[in-house]
Amino acid sequence: MSLKQLVLSAFLLSSSLTSSLSYADSIGWGNRPNPGAGSTRPNLPTVPNDPWANENSSSNSKTVEENIQKYFSGQSKLDLLADFYIRSQLQGVRIKDITIIASTEQGAGQASLLLNGQFLESSKLVARQMASYSFKVDPFANIVGQSLSSIELGMQGRFYVEKVIFNVFEASSSTSTGSGHSTEGTRAEVIRQQLNERIQEEGGLELFRIFNLGMEKRGQIIKRVSVIARSDRGFAQASLLVNNQQISTAQTVFMGSNRLTFELGQSMSIGREIQSLRLYFRGNLTVEEVSIEIESREGSRNPLPPSIEQRFEQILNQRLYDTSGVDLRSLIQIPSRFDDRVINSVDLILRNSDMGVRLKLCQVIQDRFQTANCSVPVITSSGAQVVRLLGVNLAKLRETTLSSRMGMIDIDRIVINFR
Repeated sequence: MSLKQLVLSAFLLSSSLTSSLSYADSIGWGNRPNPGAGSTRPNLPTVPNDPWANENSSSNSKTVEENIQKYFSGQSKLDLLADFYIRSQLQGVRIKDITIIASTEQGAGQASLLLNGQFLESSKLVARQMASYSFKVDPFANIVGQSLSSIELGMQGRFYVEKVIFNVFEASSSTSTGSGHSTEGTRAEVIRQQLNERIQEEGGLELFRIFNLGMEKRGQIIKRVSVIARSDRGFAQASLLVNNQQISTAQTVFMGSNRLTFELGQSMSIGREIQSLRLYFRGNLTVEEVSIEIESREGSRNPLPPSIEQRFEQILNQRLYDTSGVDLRSLIQIPSRFDDRVINSVDLILRNSDMGVRLKLCQVIQDRFQTANCSVPVITSSGAQVVRLLGVNLAKLRETTLSSRMGMIDIDRIVINFR
């Protein structure tokens, strides 16, 4: 082959390679390449540290992959659990972190991960060249279908998403003791309660009542407590009290929903080391959710108690006028066995009432904090009527008072409904 032919061949090879790389770098922008030619996606450049290799040095983790291969434009959201097959694979599984393989048109796209509708970390800048980007998952709320109900990828810009990789922990069926024997299977269970509890200036939440810990979880170990709250004025504080003792420094609650997590010491079990568990707040804020992570063992749950009385009713002939709080037990003759029952609601059958009387139930806790939590007031019309007041903060009967302001009411009958 002559020198001229060799030069021509090298030029043609170089032109072909340049064209191929240029073609691969232009994916996703405008119309898809060759839309009717049977090619559904472009050839992608090799990603450094190939994310498809699934190499994982940790013996207790594995990956679940979801092929996306789609284009997105503008401000978009992608539900990563919409695919039934992927969701079934991840159901009940603990996720370690999530990686996306993506690129953007101008190299200035923003990607973020929304877990239960919230951002755990700031968005990431996605480059023009295809690359991998990893996102953290809240270690407290990472079990799909339990503490983690939704996973979404938020995008701003013109995106091409190739793949999503879920790095998950493999479940262990048993734990080993120092002697090498296998013990009863253990697992970390997250129990959670959605709330919309308003705290004014100061207040608390009794977690033993909210989650019924005394009856159902006795002997099990509490690992951590998490709360999602938002402050009205940009600053409030939250503390965790174990046996009425603050176990760590108070944490700040800012505006917007933010998660606070309190870690407990090793081997603190319910009913033994932990006799009571309470969240205490200072400031004006709203508590949206409380979660507890418990190390549970199969067969360790106590059976539920037998069914008990759910209602107590008594006829009264009582007039109230502008009282800031009267103990419910002083209004009615009720057996002491009801003192520790949690109130669901109270029905007041009024024989007569002034218009505009403000009625509400309040929880008064007799401890060193002397805190009071009150429900939203119910305003009466004039004359005879039935008023239902909802219980507040899962308060017990002995802690509950009735407040009547701005007028007079005549109570004909009272009905207390228990949980």
